[in-house]
Amino acid sequence: MADKENPDQPKNSLNSWLEIAVPVLSFGGALFAIVFWINGASFDFRISIVGCVVASWVLAYLAWIRPKKDIVALSTPVYSFIFIAVPTDIFSSVILQILYAISLTVLLVRLKYRFGKPGTAATLGKELGGSLKTYIEHTRDSFSGISSETAHLAAVVFVRFAEGNYDDAAQSSKAALIDGENPGAGSPLMRAFGIIQEHSTILHKSLPSPVTYLTFPEHDIPLLAKAPIAAHDDDMKFYTALDNALLVLYSASWTASEQDRPHLLACQAFAQKLMSSK
Repeated sequence: MADKENPDQPKNSLNSWLEIAVPVLSFGGALFAIVFWINGASFDFRISIVGCVVASWVLAYLAWIRPKKDIVALSTPVYSFIFIAVPTDIFSSVILQILYAISLTVLLVRLKYRFGKPGTAATLGKELGGSLKTYIEHTRDSFSGISSETAHLAAVVFVRFAEGNYDDAAQSSKAALIDGENPGAGSPLMRAFGIIQEHSTILHKSLPSPVTYLTFPEHDIPLLAKAPIAAHDDDMKFYTALDNALLVLYSASWTASEQDRPHLLACQAFAQKLMSSK
């Protein structure tokens, strides 16, 4: 029953085991060599290096399945073969294996906290998934009539904001607002552009949050992913308006600008985070 409710659970469990395997395999090989060395057993010490090699490939795989790629972690298999290619004595080999195991473990921790969670089919850019897909299906009809030019600008603004390029996001939002072919200023999409222009300008110039700010009126609520809650304080309402504006642009651009879908899929993890944030 749990698998049906969460089809990604088996894959997430496998990834967790693979993360554990990185230090186990890398340090395990060194421990294997130390035990045989202490007991004076005769063996080809390069056998113990296999642990580091396999751990490197596991780490590279974990880096590959993330939406944001870590080049350093992806390249570790190349370095692991140096142990096999370069002849050395058993003492030096054990020391190198321990140091390499420490390096792999540090890279694993860095991967987990700086490059996000392992991607599912959705976050790897194959298809939409989760609550984001549900939201777009719910709002598709409302944005199906906008022009491809407007939808493209919506995609540009969303992607630039997701990348942290707030100046470009503000300028592109401004361009959308003054474009004569766009829907009227009273449309939810135009309000979304206005909200993102305001927030992008504040972020780009490191300005404090304003006392008064743009938001969506009550009659736009059916189109919003996150309904405003009266009990929220002003800061929460301020950022909820931003989340909703970004998701409105994501839905509009996905619906009416098919050419931009690869770029939107590349930023899907960011959009999913907007959906889940409180």
